[in-house]
Amino acid sequence: MKATGLRHGFNSNSSRIFNIISFGAVGNGIEDDSQAIVSAWRAACAVPRATLLVPSDFRFLVSPLTLQGPCNSKLVLQIEGTILAALTTRNSLKSNIFQWLNFKWLNSFTIQGSGIVDGQWSQFRNLSLIHQNSTIPPAALRPTVVRFYSSYNILVHDIQIVDSPQCHLKFDSCRWIRVKNVTIFSPEVTPNTDGIHLQNTRDVEIRKSNIGCGDDCISIQTGCSNIHIKNINCNPGHGISIGGLGRGDSLACVSNVVVDSVNVQNALSGVRIKTWQARSNASFSFCSSRSLFHTNHKSCFSFSLCSVYRVA
Repeated sequence: MKATGLRHGFNSNSSRIFNIISFGAVGNGIEDDSQAIVSAWRAACAVPRATLLVPSDFRFLVSPLTLQGPCNSKLVLQIEGTILAALTTRNSLKSNIFQWLNFKWLNSFTIQGSGIVDGQWSQFRNLSLIHQNSTIPPAALRPTVVRFYSSYNILVHDIQIVDSPQCHLKFDSCRWIRVKNVTIFSPEVTPNTDGIHLQNTRDVEIRKSNIGCGDDCISIQTGCSNIHIKNINCNPGHGISIGGLGRGDSLACVSNVVVDSVNVQNALSGVRIKTWQARSNASFSFCSSRSLFHTNHKSCFSFSLCSVYRVA
């Protein structure tokens, strides 16, 4: 297959490159290229060590997609061009859309490249205003741009994720996650636009990345453990957050969180733990151990063991 739009350092001679242009993508930023991406994904998924290429110098408009496995090992999504979230119109909004690029049931999968995933936040804000008096849930109008579910051995590096209507990059029920050298950005005025959001996810390493958004730069929810965060620039945002935890009087456990060498500027807070207030005669537990936080101001916050909060 012809592999146009390759950046320097990428192996253009590989017979395992699946260029979405070869599957019918137009890349003019106007026509919907979703079906071409799905077709290319299915072909690449069946081949070991394949690369699905989003070539440079094109803008690919994409509707909500679920790209799922299981696939052959070491599949790579190489993003060199720009992927644009297509606006969901009033007439086409038939069900809740909580994520845009939804990756499920993958193992040994990589997203890399010098390209951009653009959530086009401003158009979703206008759509939310149109539907503000309707019965459609607000979250359905502001999806997460990139979400992984029940996936393992995932690497995301070098790409840019910008202007998400909600979370930029989310991992749910995943394990062995690495994120490095990514750039995540949305304006400070964008609500609920977490940079990286973790829930029920273990063994995570986030390094050498620049994150700026309208909410938590990194959000760690219940069910997470062995989270290592280092050399992160958070500007602007709400800092590094654990929680909110204990909603509905539930047991909420987070353990082994290490945050080191984080530069936080123009932020609501540096590091914080958010919990829900328990109802009368109810309690919940927040469990954590070996959790250390360091910022460029050399301040440190640590906690250990398990604290139980009760309202009498």
